[in-house]
Amino acid sequence: MRKKFILVFALLLFLAMFSFSAHKKRAISYSDFVKVRWVSGPVISPDGNYLAYTVKVLDKKKNGSSSSIYLFDLSKGKEIRLTNSTFSDFSPEFSYDSKYLYFLSTRSGKVALWRISINGGEAEKYLEIPVDIDTFKLSPTGDYIAFTAFASPDLRKYNDQVKFWEDYKNRKTSAYVSDRLFYRVWNYWRKGKYSTLFVYSHLLKKIRQLSYGYHDVPPADLGSSHDLEFSRDGKYIYFVMNKSRHPENSTNNDIFKVSVYGGNLIKITSNAANDNNPLLSHNGKMLAYKAMKRPGFEADKYNIMVKDITTGKLISLTESFDRTVNTIRWAPSDNSIFFTVSQEGYHPIYKVNIETGEKFSVVKKAFIKNFVVSNDGKYLFYSKEKVNRPSEIYAYSLEKGKEFQLTHFNDKLVATLEMNPLEEYWFEGAGGDSVHLMVVKPPFFNRRKKYPAIMLIHGGPQGAWGDDFHPRWNVQMFASRGYVILMVNFHGSVGYGQAFTDSVSKDWGGKPYIDIIKGTYFAINKFKFIDPTRIGAAGASYGGFMIDWIEGHDHPFKVLVSHAGVYDQKSMYGATEELWFPEWEFAGTPWTNPKMYQKFSPSSYVTNFKTPCLVTAGERDYRVPYTQSLQFFTALQKMGVPSKLIVFPDECHFIQKPNNAEFWWNEVLNWFDRYLKTRKR
Repeated sequence: MRKKFILVFALLLFLAMFSFSAHKKRAISYSDFVKVRWVSGPVISPDGNYLAYTVKVLDKKKNGSSSSIYLFDLSKGKEIRLTNSTFSDFSPEFSYDSKYLYFLSTRSGKVALWRISINGGEAEKYLEIPVDIDTFKLSPTGDYIAFTAFASPDLRKYNDQVKFWEDYKNRKTSAYVSDRLFYRVWNYWRKGKYSTLFVYSHLLKKIRQLSYGYHDVPPADLGSSHDLEFSRDGKYIYFVMNKSRHPENSTNNDIFKVSVYGGNLIKITSNAANDNNPLLSHNGKMLAYKAMKRPGFEADKYNIMVKDITTGKLISLTESFDRTVNTIRWAPSDNSIFFTVSQEGYHPIYKVNIETGEKFSVVKKAFIKNFVVSNDGKYLFYSKEKVNRPSEIYAYSLEKGKEFQLTHFNDKLVATLEMNPLEEYWFEGAGGDSVHLMVVKPPFFNRRKKYPAIMLIHGGPQGAWGDDFHPRWNVQMFASRGYVILMVNFHGSVGYGQAFTDSVSKDWGGKPYIDIIKGTYFAINKFKFIDPTRIGAAGASYGGFMIDWIEGHDHPFKVLVSHAGVYDQKSMYGATEELWFPEWEFAGTPWTNPKMYQKFSPSSYVTNFKTPCLVTAGERDYRVPYTQSLQFFTALQKMGVPSKLIVFPDECHFIQKPNNAEFWWNEVLNWFDRYLKTRKR
């Protein structure tokens, strides 16, 4: 990189800030929210000259979204819009020679693999099969493309799968049939199909099936698009799969290797817990990956493991580092690994030396979702956001220790909106532990006024609130109508050490509930601008469980909102798909440990229900089936509690379609306004 690179972006940033500083500001509304450009990535070209990233936009007319791919020429400081589809182009990856960009797209009616020259022009459909392609990976030699798609677990050849797909398309019935568990996942029914690994030969123009059986590649849960990796000579593919006979009951994901010509699968890892994200060093001699230690626990700490391909020597680089690892990237020299961690509401970047294990903090106190390293090792490029700033792409000079903003998709919009930053406080929570409270003040805040407040409760429970611009539970949207927003990272949250994360298991309604109540009273006492008679609470998933739990226990809230909440643990166990999760959290099944399931079921405390509550859910939610919300609403109604039910038949665990989301926001905010905008006399 040259000094010109730094000067160009410093000037661009100054001009962007100056141009938009004088705009008259307003509180954010949903009409503003749909104008946000959601920037993700980046990926870097093999020659180091380009970044590629995806920009998603919401579309109320289509009640969906579309996404396009952009390039950034690092040598010229120039941004190029490479695709301009009204559909969705995503998951960009450069060819081995940096001349083409391959990507997945819905523009042909199904998800297929397309490519386009980095010099622009029309994109061409490169690989299409009868069903959607889910993930793909290009070989570093340019000879092969590995990809995954849902196929029959009983067939071993691609041509047989084509016939199976055709027969399934022409079936006469709509029935779902299964003779084993894990028959549906997250928001889809399996319909007799499992994610299967295939490889396409550029030279032969043929597809070969590499995996088969009742095992997903990548795993249906705790897996991702990062679970495919080619050997440097392009002859082998590393991938992640769960070979357990009962994957619904197991987190034992392992890394395997297979030849591009097919044959036996070679098991690389022997750990009984979760292993994933294989990443070869640039010289191909070392394999880095992420690993947990405890089987059956999906929120265990991730460590960085490095295995010598030749000797088989295995080391853990982050054993003594009490934070869970997120993204990993090799340094160009292969002597160290950059990585992000969950840390007190942020995702900062660290660096660890392979030989010594010494760790260094690189980019501090930033919410970074993805990053890459420049080929010369002098820069990091990443997407970063704040609670009052949507994501953009940034460059960070490792030599200068300085950050430069590269993209400005949201600058103009943000300059017109009054959005306050995150404030952080600590208070004494359950067991005398120090607990993190985050606060966001409403737009046009006046310290002399008294404001209503909303306590937001995160999901997981092993999740965390952070300094991010959330695409669904957006803090600024909650604050927009004049609410002080409170967020507690209670016991069980990630980013505060593994013991803190572990503490929620077998104690769902214990320490986290205490933290939330104590955090609310801490805020009331500390902030005189909060009206203690006008405080509400809302949560989703585990946060929805906590709202249901709070409904039956003492609390200071005047009104509640529960989305996709767990109401009855026993019936939840019988309808959810990840059985390892409740079995870990409640130390067994409903018939081996019934007291634990009953103890932490809000359904056990119905006679205490009295607080007005809005209940929302999606019918396609198979993680927390919407019947949990139906049961909760029924109980509220039977107890005579003012309540309202909203169910979206076309949504899952999340409310994502723009028109549904707008309706949800209006209903939620109106519900809070109804009970919190009038002062108690």
